[in-house]
Amino acid sequence: MFDITAFGFVVIAACAAILGYAVAQVFSSRSGRRYWAVSAAMIGIGVLALTVYVANPGEVGPDGVLHEPFFALAPLGYLLMLAGAGAVLARLGRQLGHRMPATG
Repeated sequence: MFDITAFGFVVIAACAAILGYAVAQVFSSRSGRRYWAVSAAMIGIGVLALTVYVANPGEVGPDGVLHEPFFALAPLGYLLMLAGAGAVLARLGRQLGHRMPATG
């Protein structure tokens, strides 16, 4: 069966690796430094949002209603992480596409 916890761990691990690459590009690349910084910031803020969400668990009230004060941070965190990772992968794909020789 599909486990959302395992999926979340894989997404966070992949985004952490992509975050490391983006931060390395911020300090080593002369062109597109702002692009890499914004992508890294999106991933970092997404990880921070998920950390705050996990650190503040929900509680069930006496009437049986679940109260999660920071519920909006979970989808926002995943959205920011995936958007930042997508931006990094898109830029990386574009750079690799320009380096490949034309066939013909």
